[in-house]
Amino acid sequence: MTEIIDGIAHVTAAEAAAELSTTETRVLMLIKRKALQGTLSDQGWFITKASLDRLERNDEAALQQPTCRTSCTSSRCGCH
Repeated sequence: MTEIIDGIAHVTAAEAAAELSTTETRVLMLIKRKALQGTLSDQGWFITKASLDRLERNDEAALQQPTCRTSCTSSRCGCH
């Protein structure tokens, strides 16, 4: 279900995860890496529909890239 926040269409993290065939945790990682745009509210994370659509169309590889592990020492990985 699309939620309008400040005039911008958003979906919940769970809905974004389902649309991307991934987990909510992965969606939060994508927000942290700035592959998705999200807003945290009292009800949880909401992802902009535009950033979700953009990721699906243009950056499917972002879903396949490995995420950083706690042993990572690179400041260039974009995960921290």
